Amino acid sequence: MLSAATPHPDAAEYVTGDALDQALQWFVILASGEVTPAQRQAFAAWLGANPAHARQWEAVSRFQGMLQGMPPQAASQALRSRGAGGSVRTSRRQVLALLLVAGAGALCYDRRHAYLALTADQRSAVGERRELALPDGSRLMLDSDSAVDIRFADGLRRLVLRRGAIMVETAHLAAWAEQPFYVDTAQGRVQALGTRFVVRQEASPGWRQAGRSRVEVMAGAVRITPARNAVGSALVGQGQQAVFDDVTVGAVAALDPNAQAWTQGMLIARERPLGDLLAELGRYRPGLLQGDDAVAQIPVNGVFPLEDTDRVLAALEHAFPIRIQRHTRYWTRVVAAAQKKSGQP
Repeated sequence: MLSAATPHPDAAEYVTGDALDQALQWFVILASGEVTPAQRQAFAAWLGANPAHARQWEAVSRFQGMLQGMPPQAASQALRSRGAGGSVRTSRRQVLALLLVAGAGALCYDRRHAYLALTADQRSAVGERRELALPDGSRLMLDSDSAVDIRFADGLRRLVLRRGAIMVETAHLAAWAEQPFYVDTAQGRVQALGTRFVVRQEASPGWRQAGRSRVEVMAGAVRITPARNAVGSALVGQGQQAVFDDVTVGAVAALDPNAQAWTQGMLIARERPLGDLLAELGRYRPGLLQGDDAVAQIPVNGVFPLEDTDRVLAALEHAFPIRIQRHTRYWTRVVAAAQKKSGQP
């Protein structure tokens, strides 16, 4: 039987050197997309074996997001080399070199939008919602970790969504009636036609892949025009939603009536897979929130407060056969519990 201080034998070839070297090597393994159950077990044992491991991992894990958009093969092959006897070895210099390359690549790829988000007129922090009154009397609410520019000039009412999501409720004042109201994203333009709606700038799925935007209309209607296809516009009416990229607008679908609960500080789940719920919840807390595949399909029903995500995780742990693993302040995992707990109330 392995003790907490004994790495799994399958991982012995990966973790060598001092605590920092080992933390860097675990970073490579976990970011590679090729993690085995044995390696996950070994990592948990390593993390709890020595306080120095946890300290070094916390420092290294802050950079983990740099590799998320890279192909798994590139992450693993670029960082691993074969030592004597064919064993895998990864030096601290190799890992740091790739961190620099990955960081530089990410900055080059997305530096413009990242910079504009940081310098946007209005921003919200992770977990924060902000409500603003616009010059025309319209109402604007920023979701967690969002950024928007406000451009009311030259006969236009215009918002530029740089990151995250906003809810807009347009005013109907006569003095502004002749000025069209637009929300621009990286993918195109949304024109409000007397309405209340949400626009969300969704993250790109990977390097060199175009992002997309999502529009949800609660009242009135909007017209979506992709940035590179002026004739490919589409009308989205009340109770409808659509996703678009810079060329096409996807099929208009019925609106999820619970999707806008975030404007009230709530997250509503109806038979929602736990994996999807955790992904959404993760947008409202700093760091990384992950769920194992073994628990991803557990259906969840409930109403959860977004201002206290730790309380939500505790409630989920109480109601379902799951366990919350807090490796650092910035990395939380949800895994299957050893024994089945009581069902959801």
